Amino acid sequence: MSWNQAAAAAEPLMRTSAEDNELLDRWSSELDAAPDLWVEDAAERRARLQELSKATLSLTICGDVEGTITVELPCEVSEERPGDLSPVDGEPVPMSWLIARVEAIVPVALGRTQLTSFSIAIPGHVGPGLYPLDDLRRRAESDEVEWWEVDDFHLSPDARGGESTFYLDNDALDGAWVATTGASIAFDVPMASVVSEVRVTGTITWAEPRDRPRTLAEPTDLR
Repeated sequence: MSWNQAAAAAEPLMRTSAEDNELLDRWSSELDAAPDLWVEDAAERRARLQELSKATLSLTICGDVEGTITVELPCEVSEERPGDLSPVDGEPVPMSWLIARVEAIVPVALGRTQLTSFSIAIPGHVGPGLYPLDDLRRRAESDEVEWWEVDDFHLSPDARGGESTFYLDNDALDGAWVATTGASIAFDVPMASVVSEVRVTGTITWAEPRDRPRTLAEPTDLR
């Protein structure tokens, strides 16, 4: 459906000028002409993962799919901080995020599925501690903190994702949490794919002190 068609369908609710429709059609055509997102090929992905330090993932899933693994995998930890941007009047202050992602060069068997990529996040990260996700969601719903999406919580059987990929189940967050001691991350979260629902529990640990992400132990500067 073009923007003109969409505008026509919404005619009882809103009216747009000819100039508005022209701008919307131009934007729509630019989006249609945009190239597909760049996708990492197998050789590039292998080379990237071989450069990462490793962590031990201990993970159990139960529900529609069940399985347990303990495996050492390449791991990348990143942090997103709100920086020095001033909050917009009437808007909640953006939160800091810490994201840990482990990836397998070759998929690892996990019950009736497999694991290629697993990502866990800590919204509102300020250093070691317990982060109740249900409480953070309630605070986001009341605009006390920034609304946060579930994309950085995933368990993917395939590097390219798809319908079998599990994401954080936003409708089943009661009792869900993520915690960090500064040397490890533990989690108990609900996840769901298009066809399955599971509970995911476990830890990510770093055996070698030199491999432990500094960002886990350091307080986040919220400024």
